[in-house]
Amino acid sequence: MGTMTKNRWMKRAAAMSLLPMTALGVVGCSTSGTEEGADVEDVVDEEVDAGDPAAETGPYDGVYDSAFYDEMDSYVGEEVTLSADVNEVMSPMSFTIAGTDDTTVEALLVVHDKEMPEVKPELTVSVTGIVHEAFDLPTVEEEMGIDLDDEAFEDWDGEPYVEATSVDTSVVADS
Repeated sequence: MGTMTKNRWMKRAAAMSLLPMTALGVVGCSTSGTEEGADVEDVVDEEVDAGDPAAETGPYDGVYDSAFYDEMDSYVGEEVTLSADVNEVMSPMSFTIAGTDDTTVEALLVVHDKEMPEVKPELTVSVTGIVHEAFDLPTVEEEMGIDLDDEAFEDWDGEPYVEATSVDTSVVADS
């Protein structure tokens, strides 16, 4: 958790150091070429988005593996789509996913506000949802309007998790 916090701090510091240069670049621009006829908001939005890694690559849509795990803190608050095998079913509304066979990533908790009776261990799923930095049972229960077993989630306190908006169980595993 300390590494994720340090990485996030370093990324934010780097982004903040680029902000004054971006602002100077926008001030020094004249309206010519493709920006002719554009209003200030369009130009500013383009400049700000150009420095945003998510704007360059889009939201994450891929396998839950070490590449995602190592950069997970950069996706906090963002919607991602992860493909993985169900590791453990925690409740009718939550389960964990495991990394691919060739990685050693930690299991990741997935919580949904609907019951998912078709989710079973070792089933390959595609989960779309918002990445959260730290699981806090009372907050999750209140914000999602669900009731989870306190004892079952004790070990997840403070761990990253995904608040699922959809879970696709019709995914075919790669052979």
